[in-house]
Amino acid sequence: MATVAVIIGGVEYDLSTLYDYAGHDGLGMAPVHRLTERGPQQHGESDWGFRLDPRIFRLYFGLDGAGISDLYTQRDAILRLFRPDDDALKVKWYLDNGDTRQIDAHYVSDFGLPTSQKQGYYQSTAVTLEAPDPTFYDPVEGSVTFALGGGSDAFDIPLAIPWAIGVSVIDQTRTIDYPGSWWGFPIIKIVGPITDATITNDTTGEELAFTGTTIDAGDYYEIDTRYGYKTVVDSNGDNKIADLTEPNDLVTFHLAPAIGSNATRANDITVTGTTVTAATEVYFRYRVRYIGL
Repeated sequence: MATVAVIIGGVEYDLSTLYDYAGHDGLGMAPVHRLTERGPQQHGESDWGFRLDPRIFRLYFGLDGAGISDLYTQRDAILRLFRPDDDALKVKWYLDNGDTRQIDAHYVSDFGLPTSQKQGYYQSTAVTLEAPDPTFYDPVEGSVTFALGGGSDAFDIPLAIPWAIGVSVIDQTRTIDYPGSWWGFPIIKIVGPITDATITNDTTGEELAFTGTTIDAGDYYEIDTRYGYKTVVDSNGDNKIADLTEPNDLVTFHLAPAIGSNATRANDITVTGTTVTAATEVYFRYRVRYIGL
């Protein structure tokens, strides 16, 4: 059976060891609502897509005390773990297939620990949590180590995609085999010097272009495509989003998820630019995300 832990303040607590973990519900497909409209004379309605809703899920436990004092010690301890806090509670599963998945959530209700559910020194209970982002993620950034080349500067770097350049123009394509079942939003770092840098996901057709912009040696631009961020900043932290030129797909730029029974989806990423040197590098960082557990 999968084991579950919570991470608070960087410390991981194994709930499957501390308590009699009985299971969960609400962790399959993320909740969805369709975006629709209907005209005055329309039969049915027009569908304009969908959005994921926050996920509400429950964890079930048994507190097995050696005596009444030990039972109440366990009650105090589990209440401390799930008490409301401004910081998200990280809930982590170690699955039987070897995967690890995590979700960020907050306590919302149903942790009254009623004594009517107590039998002797055994207390059955459940806790209800809400995840504003209903998708799960691998807590380790990236999932592939890419073997990279660019002249004599060839090297391997895990969890990133650098291109080491030995000529004045870059026009290279690399494939990210993305195993997630939900969109991955990368953080992209472009290290200068480079002019007219363009990053394209050929699989989705989305593009990030800096036509007319030069990133100097010793400087970099970092593009954060995650929802809630959607930022472009330089090495000084200054906002450079105005340097993006059309087509500008910052809002939607993502790694496309695997389809059907396929284990991965090939995302072909092309980087172009001029006036580059051996110091020029482009990095992708991302978390693999999943639609359910």
